[in-house]
Amino acid sequence: MPHISVAVLAVLLALPPTAPANAAPPEQADFSLTVSPSRMVVPADEIGQPRQFTVTNRGQSAIDVSTRTASFTVDSTGELTFRSDVAHTAIDWVTVGPERFRLAPGAAKLVDLRIVVPASAEPGEHQVAVIFSTPPPAGARGLSVRRSVGAPVYVTVPGNAVEAVQVAEVDAPTFALRGPLALTATVRNVGTLHRDFVAADRLRARVAGKDVTFPDFTLLRDGSRQVSARWDDPPLLCVCRVTVAVSNPDGRSGSAQATVVILPLHLIGPAVGGLVLLLLLGWMRRRRRVGPAAETAVESRLAADGEYPALPATVLDRQSR
Repeated sequence: MPHISVAVLAVLLALPPTAPANAAPPEQADFSLTVSPSRMVVPADEIGQPRQFTVTNRGQSAIDVSTRTASFTVDSTGELTFRSDVAHTAIDWVTVGPERFRLAPGAAKLVDLRIVVPASAEPGEHQVAVIFSTPPPAGARGLSVRRSVGAPVYVTVPGNAVEAVQVAEVDAPTFALRGPLALTATVRNVGTLHRDFVAADRLRARVAGKDVTFPDFTLLRDGSRQVSARWDDPPLLCVCRVTVAVSNPDGRSGSAQATVVILPLHLIGPAVGGLVLLLLLGWMRRRRRVGPAAETAVESRLAADGEYPALPATVLDRQSR
């Protein structure tokens, strides 16, 4: 079987989750490559300052590492893609070095990042990913894996740097019997800087007096994202308005709304049936109570009209004698 190399890449487009303070340390693996910082944001006034990544081998075996840059984008579902025709890429401005090095177990290496922005660069933010890769194990047969870790770099060119995000749409079920319910928001970046919706700044939906929090994500310049959250505990019965709003540094805010009607027909149906049954039983009992009185009233009316009910047979026999 021919040797096939598959690249596995994790580009950290949002802040990584932190482990609990009391969590037990994980067992040391044969391969464990970490990069710090996991992302790099370069403001316009800091472009000329030296910057470095720290690459650490936390595994049990020595590894060879290569470095490169790549243009990337994120689609509306959050899927990462690498393409050469990405808008607002900084790939031609950024170089990293050394390009190759070897790391012993437990060793760390500083990798320099150099940024040179051309005079004709468009104002605003441009992004590129720095990729740290290890080759497949030597002598591997069949399917092997080239493992990689990436860190995004956001470079802001002096000029029109604007952070502006809009909520374009909120999608929610129009009618539901019960929860949980899925809420989806479409968010657009109409500014020239990326926006992180992470940790305390996560996007939230306000509904029925509570907040429903969306997962962490990063919205790139000119990007649009659809993010979903689960509303676990909606009221049993309500006409609820779902509002998703964002605030921008310039004080302007934008929001979008949707309306959800929650009507528990699965509970209302049996209740209505039980009410009808109770009314029917009450009507039957009332009929039984008023039955003899109604018959007596009929006989009295017949007597008043000169008509009498038939006599029993024994009475007729006595009269004939």
